[in-house]
Amino acid sequence: MVLRKRLLWILGCAALAAVSWASPQQFDPESYLRHVKYLAGDELKGRANGTPELDRAADYIAEQLRASGLAPAGDHATFFQKLSLTTGSELGPNNKLTIRLNSRSVPAALRGDFIPIAMGDKNSIEGPLVFAGYGITADEFSYDDYKSLDVTDKVVLVLAHEPRENDDQSPFNGRQLTVHGTDNSKVINAKYRQARAILIAQDPANHPDAQNDLLIPGLGEQVDDLGIPALRISRDLAQKIMDSEKKNLLELQKQIDEQVSPASFTFGAASVQIQLDIKRVRSEVRNVAGLLPGTDPRLADETVILGAHYDHLGRGGRSSMEPQSIGQIHNGADDNASGVAGLIELAAKLSRPAAPRRRSYLFIAFAGEELGLHGSGFWTNHPGRSLEKVVAMLNMDMIGRSSDDVILLSGAGTSPDFLKLAEQASAQAGLKVKPSPSGYGSSDHQSFYLKKIPVLFFFSGLHADYHRPSDDWDKINAAGATRILEMIYAIATQLNVMDSRPQFTQVAEPATMPITGSGGGYGAYFGSVPDMTGEVDGVRFSDVRPGSPAAKAGLRGQDVLVRFAGKEVKNLQDFTYLLRTHKPGETVEVVVLREGQPVTVQVTLGIRR
Repeated sequence: MVLRKRLLWILGCAALAAVSWASPQQFDPESYLRHVKYLAGDELKGRANGTPELDRAADYIAEQLRASGLAPAGDHATFFQKLSLTTGSELGPNNKLTIRLNSRSVPAALRGDFIPIAMGDKNSIEGPLVFAGYGITADEFSYDDYKSLDVTDKVVLVLAHEPRENDDQSPFNGRQLTVHGTDNSKVINAKYRQARAILIAQDPANHPDAQNDLLIPGLGEQVDDLGIPALRISRDLAQKIMDSEKKNLLELQKQIDEQVSPASFTFGAASVQIQLDIKRVRSEVRNVAGLLPGTDPRLADETVILGAHYDHLGRGGRSSMEPQSIGQIHNGADDNASGVAGLIELAAKLSRPAAPRRRSYLFIAFAGEELGLHGSGFWTNHPGRSLEKVVAMLNMDMIGRSSDDVILLSGAGTSPDFLKLAEQASAQAGLKVKPSPSGYGSSDHQSFYLKKIPVLFFFSGLHADYHRPSDDWDKINAAGATRILEMIYAIATQLNVMDSRPQFTQVAEPATMPITGSGGGYGAYFGSVPDMTGEVDGVRFSDVRPGSPAAKAGLRGQDVLVRFAGKEVKNLQDFTYLLRTHKPGETVEVVVLREGQPVTVQVTLGIRR
């Protein structure tokens, strides 16, 4: 037996060497770009979850996999695995807003004067009105619109965005909104100050020509339960409210911006009545899966998985990085038509008779990624192949905008074999690899890493068009993308033919975490990995990073966070907001539900840098 194993090892090494140092596969940039053009064309309207255009994209991907000779690997001998998720909201007939100014009532029209953007525990409320500037509390900028303002049981009127938007001299970020400028942050800030509801008006100084104050094309987007009702209202309605105090909304905003100081006040005789009628919309979406069976009877039940998500934002909605462009098609050429085009091209190349193949390959295009890794989370919980037999998962998300021959590679520490493998494959493709060890991340590989499967995540980097209408096919670097495919091809074939599977390694996460976004990453570090696929009151953890403050306190995967530092936590937005209000080094009381029972722990928060 020892001699036989030794002989197999020698043969495997010979095959590995043949694959490793073969000339690049010369993927065709034009063929690659044809797929990007289709998936990111206006006809598919941004491939939003729950739309006919996402279904058209799924059909296209399935047809390409079929044309390459792959076998169906979805439900009931089809290429599709179906799953259901919440994709939006439907407004019922009883959404009403009435403003009482002195002794008269000012009715407001749905879609003309107001639109709901968040629900609350009570969706029928009434209360007196206060103006709270931009609705921002930002200790790091020494700015608080709620300073000396009591909003308990009141309705808050605020401006959208933040002071001195588009001003490089702004104490905020100027050219790009910080997290404080988002609607969600304003809603949660008002909620934790005991407000009953919030009205948000588009700021007139920085957006004087905005034709759509209400962001109405976002109607199909999901309206979250953020604890209190929240409405976007038109500037015309906001000014009518201001008229009752003989104040001008534009002049108030200019005053706040000039002085970077609040101008909040309580209305003398103004009150608000709100009634909301909103229903969740659940939709069926489909993962697309195709199989290339292995040719070695001893290894054919083992699987190398290649994946990419194919959904995007449709017309923008709450995830758009350019809120003023909500309603325009967000085509998502790089995010992630680029990865799906790569998946299709790799399927075509790896299915050729000359391509080495001992193990099986499984190609999966995931839906629901933009709403929280739903597609990959569903597949790993309902796998079409044994998870114990999955060798590795290679994920492609935004590989279409490479520059300077650089590829960013996460997951390099999830197996001791990966770093050397990646360095050899990147050199073969003429790329410079920038590896990161962690298997966590906001893309589909994380779902597999949480199942103790080695992962590699290929990513060409963020850019100014991310989650904006400008992410179009004509900005794709097809030649650079196909070089990345050459690297992935080399890694995939080596993983397929090597005699021994790569060993999984749980990466030791750093004690501190890097800032990962403008204005959104400062503050304390906790260390949980949220599960965004479930709908629970609180925040369920899919995992807890080893060595993190949460792990040191004894928290673990499947715990549901319900209180943080004495405040109730209803959702991830609550948790994110509360975490920002505390500093590294603070010890806070945290309550989680574990198997339905409350568990209270003390967590000493870490630092991000």
